[in-house]
Order: sequence, then C-alpha cells, then structure tokens
Amino acid sequence: MTREIDTIPTPTHVKPKKLVVLSAPRTGTHGLYLALKQLGYKPYHMAEVLAAGVPALKIMTDGMNAELFHEGTPYGRAEFDKWFANYDIIIEMPFLMLRSTLKAYPDAKFLLTERDPEKWAKSYLNTIGLSTMRFRTFPMSVFKKFDGFAFYMDIFGGRIVDYCTNGYGVTEDGRQALIDNYKSYISEVKRLVPPEKLKVIKLEDGFGWDELCPYLGVPIPNTPWPSLNTPEEFQTIVAPRMKTAATKGMAGVATIMAVVAVGIWYGRKGLLPFLK
Repeated sequence: MTREIDTIPTPTHVKPKKLVVLSAPRTGTHGLYLALKQLGYKPYHMAEVLAAGVPALKIMTDGMNAELFHEGTPYGRAEFDKWFANYDIIIEMPFLMLRSTLKAYPDAKFLLTERDPEKWAKSYLNTIGLSTMRFRTFPMSVFKKFDGFAFYMDIFGGRIVDYCTNGYGVTEDGRQALIDNYKSYISEVKRLVPPEKLKVIKLEDGFGWDELCPYLGVPIPNTPWPSLNTPEEFQTIVAPRMKTAATKGMAGVATIMAVVAVGIWYGRKGLLPFLK
C-alpha cells in the first residue's frame, strides 16, 4: 500500500532542525508552538496538521502506525525531510514515533517538557480523550462519514487514545494506564537521549521565556507567554474542525433523506416498480 509520504516529491531544500521537542501532548506544547513562532522559528505542531488537512493527517497516522503498531516501515530521515522540509522545529510528532525521530536526528538539540503524571492524565482525558469520545457517539459518529478530515481524525485519535490507555479509554482504568504509560515514556526519553543533549523543563517549576530562550541562545522578549494550556484553549483549536464536520454531516444526512423521500414518492406513484 502506498503511503501518503511517498506521494510527496523529494524537496530541493530542507531547513536544518534547530530543536526537536520530545514532549507529549498536554504538556505546554501549544504554548511552546506559539512562543517559538513569536521568536521567528517555523515549528511543526498538531496545529499545522489541523491547518493542512487530510494529507498531513494521513502522513502522521502512517508514521504512528509503523512506529507503535508495526504496520509498515517506520519513517527515516528521507521521510522526515519530506514532511518537515519547511520547518526548523518539530513538536509533538516525536511522541508518536520517538525511536524513529532520534535515529533520524542524532545530533539535534532536544527539549522535554515534563508534567505531573496525574495532572497530565486528567488533562489528556479532558481534551484528547473527550474529543475521541465525541467522534464515537451520535451525531458525530454519523457526521464524520461525510467529512474526510473528521473520518481520518477519528481513526488517528481512536488509535492513540486506545494505545495510551491500554484500550480502556475514558475510564478509571484508562486514567491509571495513562499515568503509568506517561511515566514509562518520560523514563524512555531520558534513557535514550544523552543528558547533555536534553533540556528537561518541569511545568510545575515554571515554563516560559526564562526557561526556553537561554537554551535556544536568543533574547527574552518583553511579551507575555502566549498560552495557558487549558482545556478551553484546546477546544478552541479543534472546534472549527468539529463544526465543519457537523455542517457537512447535516448536509449529507439531509441529502440522503431527500433522495429517500423522492424515491418513496415515485414508488407510491408507481414510477419505481421495485418500491411497490
């Protein structure tokens, strides 16, 4: 089966990677993404996937499936260069394919934002977990079939939530699995990345310009840190995609109902013998 990444031509120029962020989602990554943009960098984050649409979502899902579920060939430097050619910082994607990322960028500068595991699990369930539940319940379970992005987002979201919760989903057992798996992920990062190449920032100790800028070697701007990392902020990011899926879904359902109604009318008039 052809991977989406294989449909992209080899780029003539690839931006050097200034930083690779190994953090899990819901650890201040969106604020970091906005902050890095403010500093003049070009970071790749889940927000870029939402903006790019179905092709980017397929690329991300293919890479995750190969890395976490051994379905296909894991991405190497050639695939990452295609994917991130125009970006100089990678955020969140390494969480889905840690070993492939480390193998592709062995000389990179790495950053890990770390959060209290119980707080992380609660935040994950209240955002990513909740969104996944919405895709699986009516009416979004129907509407997603009329919107390509929602359809593939459900596939991606469902798989990663099942993976991180050991299949328990948004339950108490799922919450405990999230805590345990997050602890394991943090330990794995620290085991695989040499300490001299890894900057670890604990959110509870403070995360802002003072922690980021010295590591990057850039001046501290005289502006507030651009994010609060709240569930409300997350919903603001995903809401436009949900609204689009709902709009397409309602239009699709209405069209089907109209076709059925016309078919019944013709059948009653005797114009469609198979409906008699």
